[in-house]
Amino acid sequence: MPNTISLKNLALSSLTVALFAASQGAFAHTRLETATAPEGTRVHNFVNISHGCPPATARKATYGVTAIFPNAISYTPIIGVDSGAGKVYTANPASTYYSPLAGIAVMINGGGAWDAGNLKVDAAGNKDGFWAGGKAYDQTISTYVQTPFYSSAVAIAKASCARSVTFYAAIADVCDASVPSTAASDEQVLYWSPIPNFSGVPGSPFGTSAGDPARSIPIGPKYSNFDGYQDAAHTFPGDGWGSPATFKVTRDLTTNPLPAGCAGNAGKGDDVHVYPSAQQINAELPVWSNPNQTGTPYWQ
Repeated sequence: MPNTISLKNLALSSLTVALFAASQGAFAHTRLETATAPEGTRVHNFVNISHGCPPATARKATYGVTAIFPNAISYTPIIGVDSGAGKVYTANPASTYYSPLAGIAVMINGGGAWDAGNLKVDAAGNKDGFWAGGKAYDQTISTYVQTPFYSSAVAIAKASCARSVTFYAAIADVCDASVPSTAASDEQVLYWSPIPNFSGVPGSPFGTSAGDPARSIPIGPKYSNFDGYQDAAHTFPGDGWGSPATFKVTRDLTTNPLPAGCAGNAGKGDDVHVYPSAQQINAELPVWSNPNQTGTPYWQ
């Protein structure tokens, strides 16, 4: 029996490594196991944390993760449309391009690294994300920690010219839950933050008080309270600044062909990009005992 279990575990490990190598950013940063799916397909997915908090020579253990995806019912996401010349902000409602408008990612109970966790929901009960944690996992070597969830079966609006819709997640990997976000550096929390710095976004460009020309980070106001910083003065951007995990849904051109007259990307359709609003990130990325951000605050 022990030998059988070992062989089984070896086979599963080999399969996992092969799948992960084909996923988004293998052994790079915090990304999704499956980053692309055709519309109308529900995906058994994972948040993959591929390294702990710095320094790189002695990575800190990861204690938990918190993640949210755009909600277009209780909040107003930032949407950009790329017709071939880069993303441009649009004030069109999210329903112009896709459905459902919330519930893009729903946590699975069980099967992940952490036993503790819960959903995140808005005031109306729409599922926006999840958190999991409570045990420190050593990541001083290239090991990754997985949290399972379901990616929703997203439909692209038939009347739209969207050939794809990409959702940007806001994720924080917490290495030391005793340090609040207002005081945390990269060594306590790593943020994988969506920063919508593209043409026409109200309030942009978002940045830091010091900026970072080497990383094309401007001097400007923060986007959310969880953009990520590595210094106590909150001036220098951290590892995951503007580096969010994404989930891209591609249009089924056989069952849902583009309408006549779509000119984007030489007639192939537009690429739509959906970022959670700063209001949603500020409200929902912290960790509470109850799914609707009430009860006991575990990390803020």
